[in-house]
Amino acid sequence: MDASAPHAYGNEAERRYHLRRLDDLLEALERLNLAEAKTLPEAVKARIETEGITVEEGTSFSRLIELVWAQQEKYLIDLKADRRKGSRRVGDGVIASHRVLDAFILGRLNIAGKRRRRMTG
Repeated sequence: MDASAPHAYGNEAERRYHLRRLDDLLEALERLNLAEAKTLPEAVKARIETEGITVEEGTSFSRLIELVWAQQEKYLIDLKADRRKGSRRVGDGVIASHRVLDAFILGRLNIAGKRRRRMTG
């Protein structure tokens, strides 16, 4: 995904909404494929076409799944292009929690050392 390419969505809520719809389609197609269905139900076909995917007669469920995956690509976040700051990323939260833990432990060690000095001196 090119960082300069325009997004297919206007905001985070819209992005998530489209991803959920496409995930629902993927689940429906996977169930049909596992059930070895012979035809694509009209309701599923209509939902696929609503997402901008053309369904040709005789297209396999595997191929339709690939087409839905391709459609999902434009709603996925490119982590290299997404340079948001803050602790919402797992790595940042882990580092921050280690800092807090280290400060707590080091603080406790310093307090214990001061108590020992008072008692001996």
